[in-house]
Amino acid sequence: MMMMRSLLLLLPLLVAAVVLFPAGTTEATWTTVTNPRDLVITQVGRFCVLVYNLPHGTSFQFVRVVRGETERLPSGGTNYRLQLEVAATRGARPKPYECLVWGVPGSRANTWKLQSFKPIAA
Repeated sequence: MMMMRSLLLLLPLLVAAVVLFPAGTTEATWTTVTNPRDLVITQVGRFCVLVYNLPHGTSFQFVRVVRGETERLPSGGTNYRLQLEVAATRGARPKPYECLVWGVPGSRANTWKLQSFKPIAA
């Protein structure tokens, strides 16, 4: 009987531990893109410029990805934080921009989300 009471007292602590510290959860960490010319990274950069242009009525031209980082999320998908060179018009001098995109590699374009797109102060 005493053993049963002790176990019942420990049960709420065990439940709290499982809820607060579930097994298998890990924090996502940013990883440097080793090759900014990689096809997937370049496509994400082009996606940023295209998606930004549509609602803003701009005609920015993607030039290249300078550098970037990726973050695989435990909940699924990947964040891409990229520094791009973007020209205001074709042939214009490119300027640096930073974009943040969430997406699932290999999925359709309508599942990708442009989170931010902003110029980088020189």
